[in-house]
Amino acid sequence: MKLKKYSLYILSAALLLGSCKKQLEQNDPDVINEANAFKTFEHIQYGVNAAFQRYGTYSTDMYKSALVSDEAKLGVDNAGQGALEYRYQYSSDVTTGGSVIAGYYGYYSLIDQVNRVLPKIDVVETPANLIPRKDIVRGHLLGLRAIAHFGLLQSFCKNYNANEPLGIPIMLEFNPLAKPTRATMGAVMTQIEKDLSDAKALVPAATPANFSDTVLNKVNIAAYQARIALYKGDYQAAITFASEVISSNVKPLVSGSAFAGIWIDANANETLFRIRFLQSPAIGALWTTTNSAVYIAPSDKLIATYSNDDIRKGTFIGNDAGKNYVKKFYESSRGGRIVDMKACRIAEMYLIRAEAYAKLPTPNLSAGAADLNALRTARITGYTNETFASAADLITAVLNERFKELCFEGFRLYDLKRNNLPVQRNASDAGPAWQTLAAGSFRFVMPIPQDELLANPNMVQNDGY
Repeated sequence: MKLKKYSLYILSAALLLGSCKKQLEQNDPDVINEANAFKTFEHIQYGVNAAFQRYGTYSTDMYKSALVSDEAKLGVDNAGQGALEYRYQYSSDVTTGGSVIAGYYGYYSLIDQVNRVLPKIDVVETPANLIPRKDIVRGHLLGLRAIAHFGLLQSFCKNYNANEPLGIPIMLEFNPLAKPTRATMGAVMTQIEKDLSDAKALVPAATPANFSDTVLNKVNIAAYQARIALYKGDYQAAITFASEVISSNVKPLVSGSAFAGIWIDANANETLFRIRFLQSPAIGALWTTTNSAVYIAPSDKLIATYSNDDIRKGTFIGNDAGKNYVKKFYESSRGGRIVDMKACRIAEMYLIRAEAYAKLPTPNLSAGAADLNALRTARITGYTNETFASAADLITAVLNERFKELCFEGFRLYDLKRNNLPVQRNASDAGPAWQTLAAGSFRFVMPIPQDELLANPNMVQNDGY
């Protein structure tokens, strides 16, 4: 950790200066430690900024969802990157499962950061003009903690069941010596929903005029509430939250160049929440290197779903000398592979609401179709609205649309998992031994890292590993 590194550096300097009588003491103001790391409200803001940056770990969901599902294939330049995960040969150690277990460390690192900063908000020196910001940053931290716990729940647990005992450990305070047990999924969900609700009450309202997609506010928190309600199977709540976001009109659907510009960071259209990567290729280089070597490519199955009239085909999929590549996170004016991480977009809200309408006890097919058709109209030139005769047909159409719209954004694997569907790859995308991942396979649930099991005797591994 950086705090310890700095302390050791100063201590070493003191030892080297042996002729000096002054020795570093525990309360030396030059030493950064837990006692003096947060002295002013400015320090709190730095801590909150660091928490936002740690949400960059969501890229691990993007990567493993692509590797384990049917939206990607090993690229022509692949030299082993992600190959074990792609072939369903991953386990709980970093050598065989590094890509599928990485999110465990990342999300708990984010939670740790939140839990370090939260208790300091009310004890630091705060000028009168900044006191109103205390609740805002508290809301940011609670929202991020909820989102991180949800990322863990989705990856490292079975499909949602409130009574399932193998949820994930809930961490609400900084304790480096903690050895927590796995809470039930219901208990984890209760804490997630509480943190989001508390956060939403603290952060500002958002309008089209003042909306920012780089911090949490009432609108994008509602978007995460919609995502989580769909995962949970609370379809009326999913409709309510998605409607709240859509009706806010902070980020309406766009078409043509206004849509294509999202993916080169020429604009922030449709984006509800993103993490800035001003100089880092952290997202783009997951798929293609800066010298254009294609490690992970879009699958033939995915490419075949787009018509030539669909703007997403040329926007999401690139081709260079016969090599298909992921263009969605390929470049911006800042450089090759340097793009922001789009973690939540308005298109997802239309698809959440359409699916939820179809899954109500009494399905609302016309409302669900209207949402699906609205999205398709924005993406496909000359699109004609479609009607659906049954809820099953609408659900199938929505899942196919999520496949096309949300590819490489961290959804496909979890969409198949929560709908109890298999991964079914084309023969041109995978060898016979890894063309299919059967519905309900233990590999839809990621393994708890081996390091965690060794460090915490109270941790229990997931089935199959």
